[in-house]
This record gives sequence, C-alpha cells and structure tokens, in this order.
Amino acid sequence: MAVMQDEIYRVGKLSLDIGRHVLAGPRGEVLLAPVPFRIMEKLMRREGVIQSQDAITQAVWPDPDDEPDDPGRVIREKISKLRGVICMIGMDGRGRVEIRNERECGYYVSVRKQG
Repeated sequence: MAVMQDEIYRVGKLSLDIGRHVLAGPRGEVLLAPVPFRIMEKLMRREGVIQSQDAITQAVWPDPDDEPDDPGRVIREKISKLRGVICMIGMDGRGRVEIRNERECGYYVSVRKQG
C-alpha cells in the first residue's frame, strides 16, 4: 500500500509530492502538469488497486463540463507519457514501478519484483 507522509505518496522508490506536483525517482524528478499529476495521485493513493477509467476521469475532471470529448483517449495518452517519465527518472529494471492495465477494468500502479 502506498504510504502518505507529509503529503508524499510512495510506491517502491517512486514518490509523488502532492504540494509540489513532483514525481521523483532515483535519477531525478519531474514537475507534472495538472492532468498527469491527478492521474498519478489517483493511482499512487492506492497501490495495486485497479482504478477504473471512470474513477480516473472523475479524479481528473471533477466537473463533467470540463471533460474533453474523449477522456479515455486523453487518459491513455497521459499514462503512456507517464510510463516514459517513470523510466526516465530511474524506475526501470529490478524493483521498477509500473503503471499496469487490466483490460476492460482500469489501471493500477505496482512494484515489479523481477527485472
């Protein structure tokens, strides 16, 4: 389970600073834009728990009037980019943190034990 300490969620060696909107790993940190930040916050809040696309949509755009025409496409694109960011800041290889997808269910974040 993700640990929240001083407004920081941690999953493995990956951390998300809630106040600063910064995702950090062993090789650096990245300031996240609002949409990717809200996605990571939703996923890291409950490590290993599948978050449906609808739940992520509601977390990212609480007001339905603010939703884009195709929120699922936007979420997929942002998650794809977040996967690259996670790799860039040093979360690849053994013990890496991954955003996983369960087809037709949703997304979750977990620590991969094997390299």
